[in-house]
Amino acid sequence: MTLLLALCVLLGLIGFGVPIAFALISIAVGIFWLADVDQLIVAQRLYRGVQSFPLLAVPLFILAGQIMTRSGISGHLVEFAKTLVGQMRGGLAAVNIVTSMFFAGMSGTSMSDTAAVGGMLIDPMVKRGYSRPFTGAVTAASSTIGIIIPPSVPMVILGAYLGISTGALFAAGLISGVVLGIALIVTAWLISIRAGYPVEAPFSASRATKAFARALPALLMPAIILGGILGGVFTATEASAVAVVYGTAVGMFYYRTLKLKVLYQTFCEAAVLSGAVMLVTAAAHVMGFAFTYEQLADDILRPLAEIDLSPVMFLVLLSAVMIVAGTFLDGIAMIFIIVPLFFPAIQFLGIDPVHFGMVVVLCWGIGQQTPPVGAALFITSVIAKVDMFSLTRANLPFIAVMLLVLGAVILFPEAMVLWIPRALGL
Repeated sequence: MTLLLALCVLLGLIGFGVPIAFALISIAVGIFWLADVDQLIVAQRLYRGVQSFPLLAVPLFILAGQIMTRSGISGHLVEFAKTLVGQMRGGLAAVNIVTSMFFAGMSGTSMSDTAAVGGMLIDPMVKRGYSRPFTGAVTAASSTIGIIIPPSVPMVILGAYLGISTGALFAAGLISGVVLGIALIVTAWLISIRAGYPVEAPFSASRATKAFARALPALLMPAIILGGILGGVFTATEASAVAVVYGTAVGMFYYRTLKLKVLYQTFCEAAVLSGAVMLVTAAAHVMGFAFTYEQLADDILRPLAEIDLSPVMFLVLLSAVMIVAGTFLDGIAMIFIIVPLFFPAIQFLGIDPVHFGMVVVLCWGIGQQTPPVGAALFITSVIAKVDMFSLTRANLPFIAVMLLVLGAVILFPEAMVLWIPRALGL
């Protein structure tokens, strides 16, 4: 009863426009007040919530993504992607998705992916005869790959919050991200055949080689990050610092597009975004501690024990709850409200925490595609100049593909998620 009341009050506060961080803290204060606990614990837990070395990677990966976006390297990635998949029917749609896959290895967030790739490709696609709703849907859907192919800010947050190895989550995201990218390309290709969208230039080995050479410094960034983490050279946090230094050096001295004034603006934007993310993270830690203190997770565990759910059915239920919640909650708020309640159950059911984490990240990505609260949809609708209803309707086939990939991750964890982390000993 206490859990249900707390969640209803929390959703009510968010519905009335209270900032998420303050809504989370308010719930914790209320729980501590009812339990007659000294409110000083709120300040202590706020500090403890971000006193984490792994969480230091969050602002650094956000900064690295902003630097790569501001450096203008997305143009080189687009040209290289054109040489790879431009000869397909609906080639620019495939280019959009492949570019997002490349960019995912640098940015760590869907927002950076959407802004960078959408800003480069939406207008050219419209000029080539693609409908605005389809163009926006491809851009929004492909941006989901940004949080699945590592590095991934949601994975860093989730790993630090739940005590899961960030390196293991990064390794687990590789196959799922590539499979999702290929599935989106096939879907876009089938839609393009039906709509008669154009084919770009035929494949040329010399043109591909030249485009690859120009894009190589950018493509090396994910290789350095992932190679360093998975090879045990440095941690995910250290990798984020390497990404910032490398991105700055490439932007300033190789491409020569990152000027000091632009670099200053980039730091300011990253600071604002990081501050918002870290405040929500700290507030969620306070609320999570309050739920643990009052043992509210038992309200979830008792019914699970009574109905004897299998691990697969539990993950299906969790996914359904998170996807529905994702229609009206931001991704960070969603995992901090829902995940702490279900996380104790994975130990009860014997589910691998990395498998659980990948299901959560995929649900986060799907939630970004569903109105009324969908970060990827909002950004894309502005760039593509298309209303949310038309964009959502065009996005339905891509959402269906994401659900299929989520189902594959739930049903086949060894093949889709776990074999790379286990092979690397993570």
